[in-house]
Amino acid sequence: MKPKSLKIFSVLLITVSFTSFAQQQPNFLFFEQNMGIYNPAFTGSEGQFIGLGYRAAWSGIEDAPRATSLVYNSIEKNKASWGFSFLSDRVYVENQGMVSVDYSYRLQLNDQTNLHLGIKAGANYNNIDLERLDRITQENNESLGNIQNYLNPLLGVGAYLTSKTYFFGLSVPNFLNTKRFKEINGIQATATDKPHLYASGGFAWKLNSTISLEPAFLYRMVSDAPNQITAIGKINLKDQLELGMGVSNNDYISAMLAFKGMKLFDFGYGYEMGQRTSSTALRANTHELFLRFKFGDSKANNQTQKEDNKDKLE
Repeated sequence: MKPKSLKIFSVLLITVSFTSFAQQQPNFLFFEQNMGIYNPAFTGSEGQFIGLGYRAAWSGIEDAPRATSLVYNSIEKNKASWGFSFLSDRVYVENQGMVSVDYSYRLQLNDQTNLHLGIKAGANYNNIDLERLDRITQENNESLGNIQNYLNPLLGVGAYLTSKTYFFGLSVPNFLNTKRFKEINGIQATATDKPHLYASGGFAWKLNSTISLEPAFLYRMVSDAPNQITAIGKINLKDQLELGMGVSNNDYISAMLAFKGMKLFDFGYGYEMGQRTSSTALRANTHELFLRFKFGDSKANNQTQKEDNKDKLE
């Protein structure tokens, strides 16, 4: 699809999408590193850090989707942690996303298993720059006049179960079903932010002192849109290097590489390849990056949990 054709298509899509379609949040290939976007209960489970993520879809196409994430987690104190999450999802003239404060509290189930319960509060935003549209004609378009920027509140909850060998999460990052309505000259425009349900999980199978297998998945469900699942199989080498391959039910396959051996930094690169099928009109490759700065030992919380276990046994 040529860039100009894509822009014309985007104009039509933006106009039509304001007639009761559900917005969808982007799925990151490095969803474990961006878990705070989806699940507030993840906050504090891996110590204090700040993480950056960047996803560039439809490589080679001008004004194609670009997603940026920022996640901060504090260190755990008295079994509680707080964090900050930011997401920007831009495509052509539209930029939507969310900003939130996250809080999580850890419940110790036994000496190796913890249940984190979290809450997320903030706002969803949407900004459409109509001045950047390549207009086909200069005649007034009443449908475009209905489109407005907005800022709506969000409130979400989540649970995150962890142990030394597995994790499982379930969350609704925003359960407010927010509707916006406007009528101009008899033309009605309605848009709805519908709740997304996320389920995630994974486990580590240690083959020897050097290698472990670590499969993981992320499942997203929202009404009036196809459910999506991403599954990734990773090989972890001495907890310093990860190599992975993934597949999604939207006809994408992926590969990823992550470096975790540095004291203060983790970083990685991922690549998704679209598979052309009879039901798809556009398949372009996607690049993804993540960077995490750790303020201290990422295992600090493990030590805190060990001390809690000791106190409980005594």
